[in-house]
Amino acid sequence: MVPTFHSAAQPAAPARPDQSVESSQPTAAPCLVYQPNVDVCDCGAEVMLVADMPGAKADSMNVSFEDGVLAVFAQVPQRPLQGRQIGQEYGIGDYRRSFRLGEGFDASQISAEYRRGVLTIHVPRLAAVRPRKIEVRSA
Repeated sequence: MVPTFHSAAQPAAPARPDQSVESSQPTAAPCLVYQPNVDVCDCGAEVMLVADMPGAKADSMNVSFEDGVLAVFAQVPQRPLQGRQIGQEYGIGDYRRSFRLGEGFDASQISAEYRRGVLTIHVPRLAAVRPRKIEVRSA
């Protein structure tokens, strides 16, 4: 069974700034908003999303589910640098990504954890739609 789980964002691409997205979350200063790369795994009883979001902190993240859309937002503070900056190769910005969930998921049991720059979200299936092995009895 293929999960009915569709990204509401652009097709997967390297994490990149999306300057056309305006943040509705409060920020200290205007910054870029990045679309993080996300791996989606069908684990049978659940679908698991794994997103690389370096520089974020768990207390700055907002994972929400509303009207069938799972949305992720993380605010990343600007990095204080000593002295005059003469080059910049690493862009600092917030993260935003959303996914439209299909039928058959238990929204009340969605959970998330953040460790070492990686956000993992568990989206369990409703028991009635979980894959199961059917026992075949001999007649």
